[in-house]
Amino acid sequence: MPKTSPTPATRLAYNANGLRSVSLDEAVRTLADCGYDGIELSLNAQHVDPWAFSAADADRLRAVLDATGLTACSLATGDPHLLSGNAFEPALVDPDPAERARRLDLLRRSVRLGVLAGVPLVVFSTGRRRADVPPARADAWLDEAVAVLLDTLHETLDAAGLPRGSTVLGVEPEPDFHCATNAQVAALLTRTGSPDLWLSQDLGHCVVVEDDALGSLEHHLPLTRHLQVEDIADRVHAHLVPGDGDVDFDAVGAVLDAGYGGWISVELYDHDPVHREAALRSREFLLQRFPSLSRGRGAIDLSAFEAGAAAPAPAR
Repeated sequence: MPKTSPTPATRLAYNANGLRSVSLDEAVRTLADCGYDGIELSLNAQHVDPWAFSAADADRLRAVLDATGLTACSLATGDPHLLSGNAFEPALVDPDPAERARRLDLLRRSVRLGVLAGVPLVVFSTGRRRADVPPARADAWLDEAVAVLLDTLHETLDAAGLPRGSTVLGVEPEPDFHCATNAQVAALLTRTGSPDLWLSQDLGHCVVVEDDALGSLEHHLPLTRHLQVEDIADRVHAHLVPGDGDVDFDAVGAVLDAGYGGWISVELYDHDPVHREAALRSREFLLQRFPSLSRGRGAIDLSAFEAGAAAPAPAR
C-alpha cells in the first residue's frame, strides 16, 4: 500500500511514559524547558486515564500546551498493566473472545480520547499470540478488531465535526507480539487498505527483531507516520538513552534525512527517576546525529498539516 507521510519537517518529542512520577502538566512543562517540540501522550493512570480522562482534562492539557508551545503529537496505548497483572494481557489476538473484547473496548476508548485530546495519531500493538493459535486465525481476529477501531475513529471524528484524517491510527511492532516486525504490520496495512491506518516504527524494536534493522527502517518509511527511538545494547530489548548502546545513530540519521519527515519520539519508560537528565542527554545526542532535526528547529506546527486547513484547532 503506497503511502507518504504528509508531515513537512522532522521534529522531536518525548514519550510521557518516561515521566510517570509527575503530573501531565509538569511533564509538558519539563519537556518544553528541555527544548522538545512535542510530547507523546501515554495511556496510564497518571496522565491519560482511559476511564477518567474528561473534556475538562483535555481543556487543561490544551491550556498548558498553548502556554508552552509544545505539541501533543500522538497517544501511545501500550502501558503493560492497564487490563491485567500479566503484562500486555489480554491481547487483540487472545483465543478467548471475551478477552479480545476487553482489549478492543480499551482501544476504542483510546481512539475517542485521542480525538478529544486533539492528537493526530493513536498508536496500539497487537499483543502476544499464543503458541496454539495459528497465525492466520490471529490475523483474522486482528483484521476484525482493526475494522471496529477504524469505524470508531470515523464515527468519533464525524460526531466532533472534524475531517477524516485529523486523527489516524498507528500499529507498532513489538518484540514477541503477533506483529513483531515492520513487514508484518505492512501486511496488515495492505489487507486493511485504509488511508487512516499507518505503521508506527520503533527503532529499538527494529534492532532487536529485524535481520537488517537499517534496511527495514528505510524500506518502510513510506508507511511510517511516527518513529520512536532509543538505544539498544546487544539486541536486548531494554530501552537506553541514545548514545548508551550500540545503535549506529549516524547511519540512522542519514536514512531519515533522505526519506522521513515526521515526528521522532524518545521512549525511555525505565528512566523516570532521572527523566530530566535522560531527556536533556537524548535531545543533545540526537540533534548531533539527525541532520533533519537540526534543520527542523523553529518549524511550523505539524498539527495544521495533519488536521487539515478546515479543522478546528485541537490541543497542540
